[in-house]
Amino acid sequence: MVILIFKTLYRKQNKSNISIKKQFIFVGIFIAIVAIITSCANIGMPTGGPKDVTPPKVLKSIPKNYSTQFKGKEIEITFDEFIKFKDLNSQLLISPPLKNTPEIKIKGKNIVVKINDTLRENTTYTMFFGDAIVDLNEENILPSYEFVFSTGNVLDSLTMTGKVLNAFTQKPEKDIYVMLYDKYDDSVPIKEKPYYLAKTKEDGEFVMNNLRDMSYKVFALKDANNNLKFDQPNEKIAFIDSLVTPRMKPILLKKDSLHKDTLKLDSLNKAIVHDKNLYIKDLNLFEEVDSTQRVTKADYLHKGELIFTFRFPVKHLEIIPQFETNKEWKLEEMNATKDTLYYWLLDPMDSCKFIIKDNNKTLDTVNLKHRQRVTVKKKSTVAPSIILSTNINGMFDFYNYIVITAPNPIESIIPKNILLIEDKDTLYPKISFTDSLHRRIMLNHKLKQGINYKLYVPDSIVKDIFGMYNDSLGIPFRTNNIEDVGNFIVNISIDSSSAPCILQLLSDKEDIIEQHIITKGTTIKYQYLKPGSYLLKAIYDQNNNGKWDTGKYLIHLQPEKIIYFPDKITIRANWDVEEKWKL
Repeated sequence: MVILIFKTLYRKQNKSNISIKKQFIFVGIFIAIVAIITSCANIGMPTGGPKDVTPPKVLKSIPKNYSTQFKGKEIEITFDEFIKFKDLNSQLLISPPLKNTPEIKIKGKNIVVKINDTLRENTTYTMFFGDAIVDLNEENILPSYEFVFSTGNVLDSLTMTGKVLNAFTQKPEKDIYVMLYDKYDDSVPIKEKPYYLAKTKEDGEFVMNNLRDMSYKVFALKDANNNLKFDQPNEKIAFIDSLVTPRMKPILLKKDSLHKDTLKLDSLNKAIVHDKNLYIKDLNLFEEVDSTQRVTKADYLHKGELIFTFRFPVKHLEIIPQFETNKEWKLEEMNATKDTLYYWLLDPMDSCKFIIKDNNKTLDTVNLKHRQRVTVKKKSTVAPSIILSTNINGMFDFYNYIVITAPNPIESIIPKNILLIEDKDTLYPKISFTDSLHRRIMLNHKLKQGINYKLYVPDSIVKDIFGMYNDSLGIPFRTNNIEDVGNFIVNISIDSSSAPCILQLLSDKEDIIEQHIITKGTTIKYQYLKPGSYLLKAIYDQNNNGKWDTGKYLIHLQPEKIIYFPDKITIRANWDVEEKWKL
C-alpha cells in the first residue's frame, strides 16, 4: 500500500512539472503516511489488567434480605456479575428444613429460588448457601452467604454456637448436623425432622442464627441416609440431656438505628449486650453399640487349634462339645480382654461341633472342619516343624527381657541348649514360662547396655504337644544405652468424684504404651521412653469396668468422658520431663 501511494505521488509531480520545493512537500507527506501506517501495524496484544479477585456482590433481591411478612413462592437475588454454583448440594442448608427441596436456578446474574412448600406461619427461615456462590470466570467465592426472611411480623434474632467433638478421640467432627427441636419427647429425633438446622465446619464449629426465643432439645447426627432422622444403627450421634435456650447475638448499632429504643447504647455507640453467645461445648459424638453378645468368629485354624472370638468380654462362658471326650481332651487359653478363646485339641480330629453359651444364654452352634491345604508339589519326606518367633526387632532395649514364642503349647524343652552370645562370651541363660500353656519362654538374663549379642536356639530342642520339633533360630542384635532414652514423671491430683480414672500414655499415633487405674492422687514415672512426642489421656471410668464405654440415647446415657493433657509431651534422649495434671 505504501508503494502504491509513492508511485501515485511521483506520477503527479512529473505530470505537473512542479518545483523542487513542492517535491520536498510530497516527500514529507509520504514519510508521515509511512509512519502512521507503521505505528498501526505494530500494535501488540493487550496485556490485560490485574487478576479479578473480587467475589460477586449482591445488588438487590426480591424480597429484600431479612424481610418480614413473606407470603410469596419465589425469591430472586441479583448480583453485579455472572455467577455459578460450586457444590451447591453439599453446601446449601435451609433452616427450618422444608419437606420439598426448593428449585434453585441461575439466570444470568440472578439466582431464582422457587419454593414448593407451605411455609410455617410466624417463622424465620434461613437459606445458607455456604461457599457455593462463585463468579463465572475466576470462581471467586462469596463466603458464607445467607438469605433470611420471616413469614411473620418479627425476624427472630437469637443465636447459638458450639462445637462437635469425637467422644473417644476428642477431635473435631466435620459435616455433622446439629439440630434443634421444639418438641421434647425422646423419640423426636427418630421420628421427625428438626425445627432448626446447622452443619459443622472443618473445625467442628457450628453457628445457628435467627432463632426463636424458646427452649430447644439439642441433637447432633452424622446422617447416613440424608433424611435428617436418627434411624440407622450406624449413625453417630450426640445429645444434651437438658433443654437449651439461645441468647441474644452481640451486635453493633448506631444512634440512628431502628433498634435504638430496644437496646441501651454506651458513649461509643455500641450496643450493650449483657448475654454472650450460648456456646454448646458438650456435644460428644459417639456410635451406639448393640449390647447383644455374639460369636464373631469360630474357626479351625490349623492342626488341632481352634479359635472363638466374641463381640464383648465373656462373663460365664460354656463351650459344650457335641462329641465324646475324655477328661483331658483340650488345652485352652483366654486373652487378656476375655473376648478371644483358643483351644488346642490333644487328639486332633477333622471336624468338631460345639454349642456356645455365655451367661446361661445360647449364642450359637458351630461345626468346625479342618481345611486341608491342596498342593501340587511332591509329598515331602521332611516332618512338619515348629517356627519359633521372638520379640527382638533391630535395636533391642537393654531393660527388656528376651521372649521366645512357640505357635503351640510346648511339651518338652532342653533349656541348656539355648545360647546367648554376649560380645565374645557364651552364656547359658536360665528360662521360665510366662504363660500357663508353656508357649512363651523368657530368658531370665539382664542385658547390658550398648553390647552386641546373638541369640541361638538349635533345632529339635523344643517339642510341642503334637510331636513337632523346632527349626533352628539365630538372631544377632545390639542393645541401646540409657542415654538413648528419657523419662516422664507426672503428678496426678484427682478428687473422689472423678475416680476411678484410666490413665493412658499414648504414642503420637495414639497406640497405648502404658496404662494405670487411678483412684487417688499419685505420681507415675514412665521410664525408658524413646525420643519423640507422646500424649496423656484420661478416661473417667464411671462403671468401673477398666475400659471406655460408649453412650445410649434412649436411656440418657452419655459416653464416658475423656480428656487429654493439654500439651504434647516431648521426650528427649537422656532427659527427664515432669508435669502436673489436675483431673
